[in-house]
Amino acid sequence: MGNIFKSDFIFLGLVIIASLLFVSGLGSSAIMGLLGYSGLSLAEVMARTELNASRAILAQQGLGSLAIFLIPGVAMLQRWAYQEARELPVESPALERPQWTLKQSILAWALLPALLPMLEWLTGRWVLFLETTAWGAEAIARSEEQATLVERLLFLPHWGDQVLAVVVFVLIAAVGEELFFRGALQRIIRSRMGASSVFASAALFAAFHFDLLHLPFLVIAGLALAWLFELSGRLWVPLVAHVIHNALTYVQALESGPGTYAHISPVPFTWMVVASALASVAIFMVIRRK
Repeated sequence: MGNIFKSDFIFLGLVIIASLLFVSGLGSSAIMGLLGYSGLSLAEVMARTELNASRAILAQQGLGSLAIFLIPGVAMLQRWAYQEARELPVESPALERPQWTLKQSILAWALLPALLPMLEWLTGRWVLFLETTAWGAEAIARSEEQATLVERLLFLPHWGDQVLAVVVFVLIAAVGEELFFRGALQRIIRSRMGASSVFASAALFAAFHFDLLHLPFLVIAGLALAWLFELSGRLWVPLVAHVIHNALTYVQALESGPGTYAHISPVPFTWMVVASALASVAIFMVIRRK
């Protein structure tokens, strides 16, 4: 049994299972009961239209991110900190921490906002391609159904609901995903694959979202975040970048209004797309040269 727990992959998997059982399981039952849906499944609650049903789904979204990403990520970081503090063998060594300046941090946090216009254009072109295939059209229908559910959670009327939405979609999602994909997975994979772990981390990041509609967006954003972690050796660099990105997209969704998040309209190729690509390349080159 001791040899099993020496494997970082197995330890991470066990933590995810335990976290899902206790956090998502017990927490889910408590929230369902508190909101008056005791004994109902999540699918049954999703079929309801009242306001409390949307609140229950939003809370479940937050619990899911906690259980799958944030808690396992924290557990892995604590495991490594414990091993290092006691000078025990560490299967997945920490990334090197080269000199890092405030200028590099500011540029790193500007990378995803700079990419947004180009990513939106690429996503629109990708959707146009999907519409030309039978399997793509089915995938679009499923993705739009999921997006409709997310949109339902974005436009809840009470300010308390909106605060919870920010906590779930901006903070828990970004922090949890960075702790898991960069802080845990990328470090584990890097000990086996070297710098190519950037691509593996980005691929897993995109795959775990189960969102074919936004695949180009997810892959490129995942690459950018993984590269920032690889280059800086500091988890807080991609973490802050991810929080900023989620906050911007959240505000953008609110400003666009209901009915826009669930439907992706192709974006015309304009100078903004070109400027986005050039600015992103410039940021990449400056940070890399430093």
